[in-house]
Amino acid sequence: MGDGARYRGAILIRSATRADAEALLPLLAAHRSVDEEDEKVDRYRERLVALVENPAHHIVVAELDGRVIGYAAAQDYGPAPQRDWSIARMHDLWVSPDARGHGAGTALFEAVREWAEEHTRVRVLEWQSLEVAKEFYAKLGLSGERVDEADPRELYEIEVHLPSRG
Repeated sequence: MGDGARYRGAILIRSATRADAEALLPLLAAHRSVDEEDEKVDRYRERLVALVENPAHHIVVAELDGRVIGYAAAQDYGPAPQRDWSIARMHDLWVSPDARGHGAGTALFEAVREWAEEHTRVRVLEWQSLEVAKEFYAKLGLSGERVDEADPRELYEIEVHLPSRG
């Protein structure tokens, strides 16, 4: 169990591999069905195999009893020209509905947060959340601001500011 893999209770959290791409496809499709069409997100998911090997991306999976039940995907955007630190974006955090309630979502979020904190350049971790996940993030002590009051998807922008390592 190398490469930062660790158990959190009965849940195994580990970095995704090329071999996980097939196991993740049904989860990606299920996650996609709850949101409206977004061509950019679909292209991202189509590139999953390449992204698991890209050092700017961090994709982790959650396993329960040997079955992949969830995943989280984040990306380090790198520093802008005017600063020496970067912003990372969490693209996805999703757990199969039949596996929720065992701590996988919290463990996946913590794995992404730990990855961001270990990168000396990442100081801000940001993402958007749908209304359905608002309560989950509230349990983690996080809240967001509504992106657009007229947007029927009820998106919330959430940011976590990480300690500086400079």
